[in-house]
Amino acid sequence: MLALSLATARAAVVPDPVSGDVYLAFRAAGGTGGSSSYIVKLGQDTVFRGASAGSSFQVSGLGDIGADLTALYGANWNTRADLFLGVFGVRPSTSSILYASRARVPSSVASLSWPALDLIARNTTASQITSVLESINGYKGRESTVNSTVAAIQPNADSSSSYHKQVATAGTNDFGSLSEWTSIEADLGAGASSTALDLYRIAGSGVTRVGRFSISPAGIVTFSAPPPVDTDGDGYPDSQETLAGTNPADPADFFKVLTIGQAPGSVGVSFHGIPSRTYRIFYTGNLVAEPWTEIGVISGLSASGTQQFQDTDPVRTARPAGFYRVSVTQ
Repeated sequence: MLALSLATARAAVVPDPVSGDVYLAFRAAGGTGGSSSYIVKLGQDTVFRGASAGSSFQVSGLGDIGADLTALYGANWNTRADLFLGVFGVRPSTSSILYASRARVPSSVASLSWPALDLIARNTTASQITSVLESINGYKGRESTVNSTVAAIQPNADSSSSYHKQVATAGTNDFGSLSEWTSIEADLGAGASSTALDLYRIAGSGVTRVGRFSISPAGIVTFSAPPPVDTDGDGYPDSQETLAGTNPADPADFFKVLTIGQAPGSVGVSFHGIPSRTYRIFYTGNLVAEPWTEIGVISGLSASGTQQFQDTDPVRTARPAGFYRVSVTQ
């Protein structure tokens, strides 16, 4: 007896959506690729929210989405005025958290923030986003592309699971009328290098700007975290001023060494100190060739006021030159 065994290879599918995932989507208003949308999983929201202030990095694990975009929308995808991109995400719950992008116009200027939403609006919008990600014919379970394990091509359709339906339906906001998102998208008419999207987190606690997404003409996605906030413009971020106990709204009030005074066998370093802080004094004899060495600690202050550290080390004080600095911690 002859037995015939047939096996078929199952196409790879994109990873299942997880609460907190952030997605990048493309759609064309017509022309080449006008019948399909392209959706890419960028990663968890915590990756972007946890980025250091002012930092910038290429989003990894996306594969060659530039090759996918070229195949779907043409070699000129990165300059098409009728090709749009947007970023969205959700943490669905009884008090959902939403993520939505807004175009920067021009790309060097931050966009206006999306408005805060009440509980009903957030949860209703969350259900619309979840439809695109998890409903039948949505992102979940779709075959991944040749060039990316986290990207899928979604035929445009007249259903809530269609990204195109959610963001390109005239007369309504993106992902439903309650979102108040007039458009989460930017077009590529000015070129990929001149296109950027701010990402906003909309939660019960309010709205915050998470950072900026941009894409290169080759399809490389970059995320940039907002720079540190410096309310008074004195060069010291508000977070540092809060740590030091200085006023972030007063450009003349920031932590600094007040004086360095030298006397025979002694060098005095003064600064303003406050209770509940620890101050560490460091020294180096050469800013290029020597490391900073901690030489003293002042803590447990009972009142605010000028503090004086006296360095009487005979080796240090005998040197023709030396440098001191003071750090503050809570």
